[in-house]
Amino acid sequence: MRRPALLALLLALTLLPATPAAALTFGLSDQQVDSWKDPRLTALGLRQARLIVPWDAATSEPARVQAWLDATAAAGMTPHVAFQHLRSERCPSSPCSAPSRSRYRAAVTAFRSRFPQVTTFTTWNEANHRSQPVASSPETVAGYHEELRSVCPSCTIVAGDVLDSGGYVRWLQRFLDASPTPPQLWGLHNYGDVTYDTTTGTDAVLATVPGELWIEETGGIVTLRSSQNGRETLRTDETRAAASVERAFAIARARPRITRMYLYHWRGRTGDPFDSGLIRPDGSARPSYAVALRNLTPTPTTTPTVTPTAAGPAVPRMTVTWSRARPAQLVVRLACRATTGVCRGSARIALRTRARTGARAVTRVLATRRYATTASRRTATLRITVPAARRRVARRAATRVVRATVTPTAPTGTRTVRERSLARPR
Repeated sequence: MRRPALLALLLALTLLPATPAAALTFGLSDQQVDSWKDPRLTALGLRQARLIVPWDAATSEPARVQAWLDATAAAGMTPHVAFQHLRSERCPSSPCSAPSRSRYRAAVTAFRSRFPQVTTFTTWNEANHRSQPVASSPETVAGYHEELRSVCPSCTIVAGDVLDSGGYVRWLQRFLDASPTPPQLWGLHNYGDVTYDTTTGTDAVLATVPGELWIEETGGIVTLRSSQNGRETLRTDETRAAASVERAFAIARARPRITRMYLYHWRGRTGDPFDSGLIRPDGSARPSYAVALRNLTPTPTTTPTVTPTAAGPAVPRMTVTWSRARPAQLVVRLACRATTGVCRGSARIALRTRARTGARAVTRVLATRRYATTASRRTATLRITVPAARRRVARRAATRVVRATVTPTAPTGTRTVRERSLARPR
């Protein structure tokens, strides 16, 4: 086989899932006992519940864990427990220490003995974050993973769980290097992607690790404050938060290797440094809740939400090619799927490239264009000139993806992300 063809084949194989993709399921990560009694939460139809506890929780706070397990069981939820630092730790300041492998093993053995109903675990929550004593030591977490697997071979265990910030890709690579066998289940908190309208964090993790990926935390950050001085580092904005929740669903559904996604969390509390609650501190529902409800529950068939003339999917089907006549031009075709053939809206077109497998993807917005179709012309064609510098990057890239953020106005619908692979430009 010639070298270019061999390299293309090897690249294609690395992008395939290590195992057949499972169905995508959704859950809620929330620490409060009272949350699970709210009928609005029940209305979401979730069946997976996630709790973060100190690694010594079986002895330091068993009553709190039991109360949470009782509440989620009453709500019909399956529990998932993630271990992390002790409540006394103050990383990156002192005290900040990780347990030895033997202490970790003894602690998770005690947890399994005390709470046998829990069979899904995360080895260490958001392990690359500076608030964790293992942030600079993925090899330590790889050792914990081996101990947890040994304690409960039949359990479902998330090996490495990271936040899409800082050197998370290198952290995962070091974890893999330290593992006797490559784990097949990983965790990610992709707040960066959903907040800033990218997919680079999620895609970088998928390109780095084998097997399945669970989005263990995601959602719409309403307010982010410094834990040191209380200053807002991300201003309060419920509209931005709702858009982030929409993106979270779109990202997960577009990637078959993502098999579970947990929203975080249910209800915000006044003064919390981190607030991504679907419910306000006063108990009223935020726009984020409406987005989650729409994405998690089927549209009622008894009360149509659109007129018969506008029936059909609101977001057009997309194809992308390079122009043969003009090599610098990208041709994006949007085919209307409404029964009338009439679709209108706008599409923001971006080009995402990755230099090599495992490298960080780079996304650049090319243009925002309006589209319109008619009953006699059901496909809108958008022609976008790609700057020479971006074409050179795309020509050298290992992978190229066109990402369109489509906002339909007729038929009315939800802003949706469409992605298509792109051939190498001439």
